Amino acid sequence: MNILEKAIKKIKDKNLIEKNDRVVIGVSGGPDSIFLLEVLLNIKDEFNLSIFPVHINHLYRGKEAERDENFVREIGKKYNLEVFVKRKSMEKLAKEEKITLEEAGREIRYSFFDEVMEKTKSNKIALAHNLDDQIETFLFRLIRGTSLEGLEGINDTRDNKYVRPINEIYKKDIMNYLDENNIPYMTDSTNLENDYTRNSIRLDLIPFIEERYNPRFKEKIKNMLEEVRKVNELLEPDYSKYISDNILKADELNKEKSDYIKGKIINYYLTKNNIETTRRKIENIIKILFSGGSKKIKLEKDCTLIKEYDKIFLVNSKMTKKVVKEVKMIIPSECEFGEYIISAFREKKKRDNNYEFVTCLKEGDELFIRARKEGDKILPIGMENYKKIKDIMINSKIPKEERDKIPVILLDDEIVWVAGVRKSKKFISEDESENVVLRIRRK
Repeated sequence: MNILEKAIKKIKDKNLIEKNDRVVIGVSGGPDSIFLLEVLLNIKDEFNLSIFPVHINHLYRGKEAERDENFVREIGKKYNLEVFVKRKSMEKLAKEEKITLEEAGREIRYSFFDEVMEKTKSNKIALAHNLDDQIETFLFRLIRGTSLEGLEGINDTRDNKYVRPINEIYKKDIMNYLDENNIPYMTDSTNLENDYTRNSIRLDLIPFIEERYNPRFKEKIKNMLEEVRKVNELLEPDYSKYISDNILKADELNKEKSDYIKGKIINYYLTKNNIETTRRKIENIIKILFSGGSKKIKLEKDCTLIKEYDKIFLVNSKMTKKVVKEVKMIIPSECEFGEYIISAFREKKKRDNNYEFVTCLKEGDELFIRARKEGDKILPIGMENYKKIKDIMINSKIPKEERDKIPVILLDDEIVWVAGVRKSKKFISEDESENVVLRIRRK
C-alpha cells in the first residue's frame, strides 16, 4: 500500500470526509498541501466532492511568495477548481497585535478559512499537517510545558470541521511520492531557517538526537503519541457535567478530588475556546476555584478568564467592545441579538423551561429586544410586586460581564422576559390551546 492509498484508507476508516462534502483545503504550494490535494482529487468523483483551494500570500517572501501564489492559481486552472487567494502582511499584523509572526500567520489563515467556508457553504476544512509536524508539536509543547492532552500532538479532527487526513505520514515519504510521480511542488526557503522555535526543533534538535542518541527517535515519539491518546481516552470525563453554555461550573469542579481530572476539564475548556494551554495557566485556574469574590486571570492579549460566584467564563476584550443593536421582531419570526438567537412561534405546549416561555402573546405582536437599562423592572412569576432586573441578576448570581449581554424582551414598554433568567407574571398563558412560545438559544 503506497502513501496515497494509506491516506484514502484513513479517510474512509475514520469518516474524515464523506459523500457530497464541500471541502475547503489550504494549499500553500508546498509538498504537504500538494499531496493532500492529490488525495482529495483521487476521491473527488467517488465521494462527489466539491473542492475549494485556499492560498494565503503573507507578503513576507517577496518574489518567492508571488511564485507560490501563481503556482497555486495554475493548479486551480489545471483541475478546474476555483482558487481563493488572500494577500495580507503577517509582519504588519504582528506589530499591530503585538504577537509573533507565527501567531499572526495562523490568525490570518484560520480567519480566511472560515470566510471561504461560509462563502462556499462548505462543511469541512482539510489541513495538510504530516507526522513530522505532530512530532515537532509534541516536542515544542513538552519544552514549553503542557498537560497530558497537550502531548497528544495534532488530532485527526477538531471542532467537527477541521480534518487532517495525512497527519500519520512522514514528510520524506510525501516528497518521495511526489518526486516519483513527477508531481511539482514549491519549497519555502523560510523552512530552512532556524530563527523560529519549531524550525529549530526540526533542523537542530531532532537531527542531533537521531545522530547522537537514537536514529529511530521520531518513531519512538510516534509510538508515545499513540499511547498518550489511549490513556487520555480512558480518563475522559463527562464534560457536559462541568460545562454549560460555555461556562465552567466551579462548584462541580470543586467536587472532584483529583487535581489531574480538574486540570483535564480546564484544558478541554480552554482548548475548545482556542486558548493555548500551559501547565501554569491550568494550575492558576485550579487555585482560584476555592477563592471567594471575583477573580480574573489574563490568559492571552485579548482574553481574560473570570470567576464570579460559582461560574468561570472567558471574556474577549475585542468582543466586549461591540455594541449590540436593539432589535424589533414581529411574531412569528426569529432574530439575532448578540450571542443569542430568539424565536417566537405558535405551538401547542403547556409547560416551558429556562430557555422557553409559553406566553399569552399573539401573532402580529411587535416585540422589542434590547440590553438591560438602569431602572428596568419586571413583575416576576410568583410575586406580587415589581423587582429591579439589577437585583434579580445579582440574586441569580449572573456574572457582571454577562449581564449586559442577556436579551430583555418587551411588548410596548412592559418587560415580558429577561431571557433565560426571569419571566413576567403578566404574560403567562392559561390557555391549553396553541400559544406563542418564546425561545432563546446561543448561536
